[in-house]
Amino acid sequence: MPTATLEKPATVVTAIRILYLVVAIGVGRVVIAVIRHADVRSPDFLIFTKVLFYAAAIFLISRLGKGKNWARWALATLLAIGIPLTVLPALDGISHSALNTGLVLMQLGLYITAMALVFRQPSSTWFAAEHASQ
Repeated sequence: MPTATLEKPATVVTAIRILYLVVAIGVGRVVIAVIRHADVRSPDFLIFTKVLFYAAAIFLISRLGKGKNWARWALATLLAIGIPLTVLPALDGISHSALNTGLVLMQLGLYITAMALVFRQPSSTWFAAEHASQ
């Protein structure tokens, strides 16, 4: 007998919106980087890697919206790995591009906020219920 699943909590809905905003800001950063460096070097590799990265992020965010607990943990792991790989170069590059540094720090703050929302009690209860119903 199938069990009724809980309604998706507002914290998860908000976190998903925030995560899509993080991706959108990242795409904007790629466009800015390509424009700034197009005359210096070929942006093909940058574009290719960022397309792969953001496609994976969109996939994980969509799975998060479906209640997949593994996606929640994958995004949290990426955050933990990404903090030192993002903050230190961003702070080092502030003299080169304050706009880019500001966008990086905004992305990081939004990402941390989204992860805090998906690990709050209502969200955790929903993820546990979704996992149990499968």
